[in-house]
Amino acid sequence: MYQHFQTIVSRFFDLIPERNIYNLEYCKELDRQARIIQFPGSLIGSIALLGFAFDTDAKLHPEFPEMFYFRIGFTILCVFYIFLNLFNQSRNIQSRLEGLTWGYVVYGYVLFTTSFFTGRIADDAPYVSGLQMVVIILSFLPLPRKTLFIYYPISIFLFLTTVIIYKPNLNTPATDYSMQNLILSYILGVFSGLIIERYRFHSFLNHLRITKKNEEVTKAAEALQALKSQQDGDYFLTTLLFDPLIGKELDGNAVTIDTVLNQYKKFHFRNKEYQLGGDYLSVYNLILQGKRYKAFLNGDAMGKSIQGAGGAIVLGAVYNSIIIRSKMDPTSSNRSPERWLHDCYLDLQKIFETFDGAMLVSAVIGLLEESTGTLYFINLEHPWVILYRDAKASFIEEEIHYYKLGVMEVPSNRFISIFQMKKGDKIFCGSDGKDDLVISHSGKYRDINEDQNLILDCIEKSNGELQKLVSVLETKGKYSDDLSLISLEYNLEAISKPGKFWKDAKRLIKERQNAKALELLLSYPSALDTSILELKFITKLYEKEGDLLKAMEYASLALENFPSDTSWMFHTSVLYKRLYSIYKSQSFLFESQELSERVRLRQPNNIRNLIHLADVCRLLGDKDRTNYLVQALKKLSPENKKLEELIRLL
Repeated sequence: MYQHFQTIVSRFFDLIPERNIYNLEYCKELDRQARIIQFPGSLIGSIALLGFAFDTDAKLHPEFPEMFYFRIGFTILCVFYIFLNLFNQSRNIQSRLEGLTWGYVVYGYVLFTTSFFTGRIADDAPYVSGLQMVVIILSFLPLPRKTLFIYYPISIFLFLTTVIIYKPNLNTPATDYSMQNLILSYILGVFSGLIIERYRFHSFLNHLRITKKNEEVTKAAEALQALKSQQDGDYFLTTLLFDPLIGKELDGNAVTIDTVLNQYKKFHFRNKEYQLGGDYLSVYNLILQGKRYKAFLNGDAMGKSIQGAGGAIVLGAVYNSIIIRSKMDPTSSNRSPERWLHDCYLDLQKIFETFDGAMLVSAVIGLLEESTGTLYFINLEHPWVILYRDAKASFIEEEIHYYKLGVMEVPSNRFISIFQMKKGDKIFCGSDGKDDLVISHSGKYRDINEDQNLILDCIEKSNGELQKLVSVLETKGKYSDDLSLISLEYNLEAISKPGKFWKDAKRLIKERQNAKALELLLSYPSALDTSILELKFITKLYEKEGDLLKAMEYASLALENFPSDTSWMFHTSVLYKRLYSIYKSQSFLFESQELSERVRLRQPNNIRNLIHLADVCRLLGDKDRTNYLVQALKKLSPENKKLEELIRLL
């Protein structure tokens, strides 16, 4: 019973270890917040009570002239602070008298003096209501919560003391009513103060955790926290943080890239129009394992204007740090595109998990290989990627395999989508702003488009041109959300056609004259002149002859030129394993594992590949990885005979 009561008290007062650990930093943050509001507060306070001092009090309570000195005292305090602040600003110094110290002094003066003189005239309901307002104000001030439990008892003591001394008439219905309201104001002050302070502390704690994880995110968050006293100026400074995070490396002839970013929130600052919102897009050049890629991201952060912009800044800052690390760190740049996307997703997810679900982001993260036109991407509950081919637009996805960034549940089977682009193909990635068009508006009600195929029709009408697409969308309705679009057009002939020897070689293969067919297919001046289809047949012919080294050479060349063929990637991985069985070189196993892991990222439920990968890990002596894969196989195919053989080998 006692433990249950202790738990309830602990939850109510939010007694967590972090309060002791970060108490000093938290007080510094409260001090900073107090400094922000004190100068404008002092400007208001210097004149706020003069009307009472020179007019109202004298009319209502001429028998109580001492109230004049309280009012004037408060004005003197505010004027003193104004001059103190201006002096410190001119010297570029921060006085300890400002911040929390001044907050204690000024609020203590107001609360205690108000409690004292209100007790003397407690039979005057309007003055009691003034004390109620002063009591409630404490819950909103950036002061430590211990102030509630120190100042309120002192206030109550002063009030009761003066009531006892001056004995105002408290027996009227009006005074009963005002006394009940005063009691409620103290109770509500404690409860609302604890709730607001809890929110303030946890906001500070989340902010502190983020700053320790990423310095760039810290700077953005600190800037947003420090500049929330002005609205348009705040928005303007946010755009200064946001704009440099948008990457637009559009060079090269292989891929033509166009982007549109139209945030819903528009504002003016210094006679110029700016925009602010939660949509983010970025395109960078990236080299992975010696190949050039266009790395792109289109994201949509939860929330409107400043809230969404905060999520977009976090997304952009972390993504830019990933790109920079990938460009500068040889280890990072030596990853496969599947592994790079997988790791990029995990890095982003870990950051957004720290917000405990308060900040979610949908996104498409992708890589487009320039030499082959292979598209790798992950869709995180973002609108589906669209293909524009031969004047027709269509979705290239059928389902979503990931949740939004920030959702605490991470899917166990991560899935990398692969698509092979042809010359002239365009893909479009866009936020839901392109779909959520206001078709009609009647009073308070808006008719929002619910046809997900509307965007396909608009792309076809615009002939796949992004700028025209924006104009076509505007004819369909008004935007109700941020709009961001990326289009990537592939300009190279990715897959070569079979050469002049192919028909004869095919005939020889049917006639089972494999040696002649192989000789004919090897007659091209260079392997670069050999089509992918011919390279695959050369590989299989070498395999039939038992020359696995040559087979591996041509299999790897075919895979390099056509990496979107997942079944061939698996075939090549098995071929490396067969080479190991002959030459006992672990380098072959490492190559086999690398390709099989890539297949697993593309097809996490491919049973044949999982069994093959588990066996490769067994041969490499990686027991933990092998056991993990075996457990996954038991869930997917518990009665598989190959799995039973693998378990016996273990």
